[in-house]
Amino acid sequence: MSASHTIHTAACVIIGDEVLNGKIRDTNSNYFAKYCFGLGIDLVRIETVPDSESEIIEAVRRCAEKADFVVTSGGIGPTHDDITYPSIAKAYGLDVKLHQPTVDKMAQFAKIDHNDKQRHEAQMRMALLPYSEDKSKADCLFVDPSLWVPVAVVASKIHILPGIPQLFEKLLQGLVSVITPRLHPDGQQVRMLVLTSVAESAMAHFLTQLQEQVKESKIKIGSYPHWKIHKNTVSIIGPRSELSYLNKIAQDVADHLEGEIITQEQEEEISH
Repeated sequence: MSASHTIHTAACVIIGDEVLNGKIRDTNSNYFAKYCFGLGIDLVRIETVPDSESEIIEAVRRCAEKADFVVTSGGIGPTHDDITYPSIAKAYGLDVKLHQPTVDKMAQFAKIDHNDKQRHEAQMRMALLPYSEDKSKADCLFVDPSLWVPVAVVASKIHILPGIPQLFEKLLQGLVSVITPRLHPDGQQVRMLVLTSVAESAMAHFLTQLQEQVKESKIKIGSYPHWKIHKNTVSIIGPRSELSYLNKIAQDVADHLEGEIITQEQEEEISH
């Protein structure tokens, strides 16, 4: 990786008309949120935009200003509406150029049709990547040996990924070893959960006071209802370095709200 800046924050841009018109359910932003939490990255923004050059440019620029690590999902296939590569290139004054290593890898995993001109051109669209001699402006990473799909990187922080969830997830996992050396050493967070039957309105004052007490420790308090079982979960999130303090807070919350500390797995079971 050519970039050297430390990663504290992240943003995600979901690109595609199909998401906005309800044809496709977006699961990538949720996966990315969990991914960031696990790595101790503060996810500060998620945006969904159509297959529109101006919308993509605006969203990516805005997210790059807000975050150290930006991921886009979608719009890099072979059809006319797959415009993510050229749009992001344009946003940063770059051209797109046929990336021969991507073509070579594509040939290893898929049959390239040299006889059908239209089909060949469509396939090559997926290898037209943002280009610059300066790696800090445009780079290309192959992070999973089982895939030919590259991760194009623009401005050292924008990582362009496909929208297909299986590919999106595999490439994100492949990026872990790339971005880990750039993560802040104190960034990893822990989430404590307390399940209670106390109504949110009844515990609102208590949680407001608690948040005020712990704000200097960068601890965040939240509550989430489970309508079907008439219970609520209180979430306490903070730095792993404050684990003993977080445990104490969770126990205090459980005692005050006559609740119980539960695991993330239990919370997911309740949520479903």
